[in-house]
Order: sequence, then structure tokens, then C-alpha cells
Amino acid sequence: MSFRFLSATFIAAAIASSHLAACDDERPTLDCVELCDEAQAGSCTFITGDCGDFCGALTNVQDAATCTDERQAYERCLNEDEVCDTSCDDAEAALTNCLIVYCVANASNADCATLTASI
Repeated sequence: MSFRFLSATFIAAAIASSHLAACDDERPTLDCVELCDEAQAGSCTFITGDCGDFCGALTNVQDAATCTDERQAYERCLNEDEVCDTSCDDAEAALTNCLIVYCVANASNADCATLTASI
């Protein structure tokens, strides 16, 4: 084999590889409502009801409930592949448990009422 052929093959492989990696990077990251809608459609979440209401309530209480890390972990998990392709049960359970602890202590909070009705 000639050096030219090997060089051309290597360059073509490198270009193809970088193009495929770029395609993976272009996959959009879904937001909470999109993730929730897709997870409900795929039957891979315990969350029921309106996803906009759930996500709005979650945003409102996550800091006070100190559940931001759990929310981010759950959303990262759902965004890893197509929603429902990866099991995110552990991450969902961690978020749910975190919210329950806060909402039991804050039962009169309207956002907690929305969250507990959804999980």
C-alpha cells in the first residue's frame, strides 16, 4: 500500500469520526417540561398530571427544599439518550424522596400541593 492511500484513509476516518461526534453534540438538551412529556408518553416516570404545572412547582421549591442536585441528576439521566432508553428510576426516586421530605414539612405550600399530587 502506498503512503498516500494510507494517509487518505486515515484522514477520511478522522473526518468521519469527528463528524459523528459533532452529530452527538448537536442533540438538543430537553427542558423539564419536554422531558416530563416524553417520559409520560413512554411510561417511564411516576410523574402524573400537567408537566408545566409540575415543573413550575419544582422550580419554585427546589432551592428551599435543597433538591437542586437531585433535579439536575434526574434531568441529566433523562437527557443521556432518548428519554426512556436509560433507566432513571434511582435518580427519580432520589428527587421524589427529597421533595416529599420538604413538602411534608410544608404541607400548606401551594407548590407542594401540586408536586405531591403529581408524584
